[in-house]
Amino acid sequence: MKWTDFTNEWQECFQIAWESFQEGSKPVGAIVFDDKGNIVSRGKCATFNQLSNTVISHNELAHAEVNALLELDNRIHKNVNSYVLYSTLEPCPLCFSAFYMSGIRNLKYAAKDKYGGSTNLKDTTPYLSRKPINIEGPIMYLEQLSILLNVYFDLSIDYEKAKPVHQLMSEDYPQIIKMAEEWVEAEKLKNARNLKIEDVFEMFIKDFHQIMQV
Repeated sequence: MKWTDFTNEWQECFQIAWESFQEGSKPVGAIVFDDKGNIVSRGKCATFNQLSNTVISHNELAHAEVNALLELDNRIHKNVNSYVLYSTLEPCPLCFSAFYMSGIRNLKYAAKDKYGGSTNLKDTTPYLSRKPINIEGPIMYLEQLSILLNVYFDLSIDYEKAKPVHQLMSEDYPQIIKMAEEWVEAEKLKNARNLKIEDVFEMFIKDFHQIMQV
């Protein structure tokens, strides 16, 4: 598997997530594409830091999907039903609700999040049953990469609140949690500013194949 095997949409989405990591915040990225495949907005998770090109930062609501959706000006984007929101991680209750209320009806996410992922909210209330929503995810290899980056970030800053999140994620991604722990110990992403997301993916694929052969 090579980085170029993934669609441009996913490459762009993970590039945004990686930029968030490089700037000192959680590596989650979100992008909205219009019906012609053009990028109309980007969002980084800026809960931990002031990031470039974000609508809100240093706030518990400054999630990647929220930042991407807030960039959409409804005076310009008057009919967004056919747009697609891409996210590197399954949206939480806040982000799924924001996505639903935005009018966009297509969601694609790379990795599932057993702790906070809330795509299962679809059709749970009369309001959340009104719109025909299309949801796709997770995406093989990209899901593992997303979890690896997020767990690495949490461990590298000793984020205590993430422990129950990792515990549930380990039910779906046990090898990746272990890999993240090993990467942190080896400081594999210490020089993140000098690495491209393609480089990180190659490192991940190499180690992932070794783990799966054991």
